[in-house]
Amino acid sequence: MTTTATALIRTLIVDDEVLARQNVEALLRSDPDISVVAQAGNGLQAVEAIREHRPDLVFLDVQMPGISGFEVLARLPATLMPQVVFVTAHDQFALQAFEVHAVDYVLKPFNRARFAAALGRAKAAVRSLDREELARRLSDIMVALQRLKASGATEEGIATARPREEDQRLFIRCDGEIHMLAPGDILWIESDGDYVRLHSTDKSRFVRMSLQKMMERLDPKHFVRIHRSTIVNLRHMKKAGPALYGEYSVELSNGMKLRVSRTFVHELKAHL
Repeated sequence: MTTTATALIRTLIVDDEVLARQNVEALLRSDPDISVVAQAGNGLQAVEAIREHRPDLVFLDVQMPGISGFEVLARLPATLMPQVVFVTAHDQFALQAFEVHAVDYVLKPFNRARFAAALGRAKAAVRSLDREELARRLSDIMVALQRLKASGATEEGIATARPREEDQRLFIRCDGEIHMLAPGDILWIESDGDYVRLHSTDKSRFVRMSLQKMMERLDPKHFVRIHRSTIVNLRHMKKAGPALYGEYSVELSNGMKLRVSRTFVHELKAHL
């Protein structure tokens, strides 16, 4: 549904937590372009509220009693399809949020600056999209949900089947936003306290995740643990050789040299 440059953007807030809805409403209240027309506490209420109030924009929680935020969108006709910003504490839904072409994806807890950035993009999208584009987005959502089901995704949004290598994308939360990385661009990964540092071809990024959890998200054909605190991408390994005291070292395509501990040297040799 389109709106003029001066018309108020009719907005619906959907979250099963009362305090979360109140927080979003408080942040929206100061924006003169926004009119909060209703709130909903679960997915079924959200569908009814969208049918009744025909909002331009919905701040939508993903995991709710009854039906999920994605199922809410799947039940809407193209003529009622709103612009969407997902608001959730569950970063495992990041892939699905991107697949259904959300304007943005805000992870709880978020600060005013992050919310303002998401709102600004949402407002611009509301004013630029027409009915034909909204209908296309609904079709994309249905295709995405079918793809997730076929790949073995659970209702909680965690895929149980590893996608084909050519389809793999790595979604990570960094600096309050979701970033997409091609695994092939990652050179090596090191643990740093409660974080891991991803060293890729363009830059390094801190991600709040254990090294083991990160390893579980990567293809074991290409990513090998060479130290209790280090994972290396074999596609960027230039050479490997013995070092002092029975250890090995590897040199990457960018010239970086990494130590292979005796504990993990056999695992590396098994891939060479």
